[in-house]
Amino acid sequence: MSVRAVIGFGSNLGDGRRLVVSAWSRLAAQDKVIPIQLSSLYASEAVGMVSRYSFTNAVGLVETDCSPTELLHLLLAIEEEHGRRRDGDAVGYQDRSLDLDLLYFGEIVTSSPELTLPHPHIAARLFVLAPLAEIAPGLQDPRTGLTVREMARQLVMRIEQGIVPPQPIVRIEQVPQAALESENQGDATVQPSGKNIVDIGSNVKRA
Repeated sequence: MSVRAVIGFGSNLGDGRRLVVSAWSRLAAQDKVIPIQLSSLYASEAVGMVSRYSFTNAVGLVETDCSPTELLHLLLAIEEEHGRRRDGDAVGYQDRSLDLDLLYFGEIVTSSPELTLPHPHIAARLFVLAPLAEIAPGLQDPRTGLTVREMARQLVMRIEQGIVPPQPIVRIEQVPQAALESENQGDATVQPSGKNIVDIGSNVKRA
């Protein structure tokens, strides 16, 4: 039976826009994956690491017949195809050409050395919650019972109160379906989004 999964996309090395759209197209081409929706693209500063490069972020919804570990391995393979090289000796987060995070897999709550679901850092990352609130504001976290909208507003409140450091983020563009379909031909175009972001405060800007 198919399960709806939520995947986070991020890149801060190379052409982030092209890498994110290419990764989404590559994922959508898999036999066991049906693409549902990709959020707008967002630009954000690094969170939890020091870097002079900003990130391009998005969140995608898919239906899949994969198991959680199968989907995880598929995401890791797509990362590698797009130039991701992991340094096993590195400490902390590193700059990366592509980062694909399995955020939710249906209502599964599990933890193992290989995979934790839901992703343990969702509630602390505006670069995840802003794009996810755009496309699935009512999605309920199976671990806390909070909706994405509620988690986003709580994080913004903590930022505004100075409890959490600022996480500057800007919505830069919405990727139209035509761009996704033409990605492999190299002629994808991007138009500004006409959609409104869920109101989660002034921390999310529009370019």
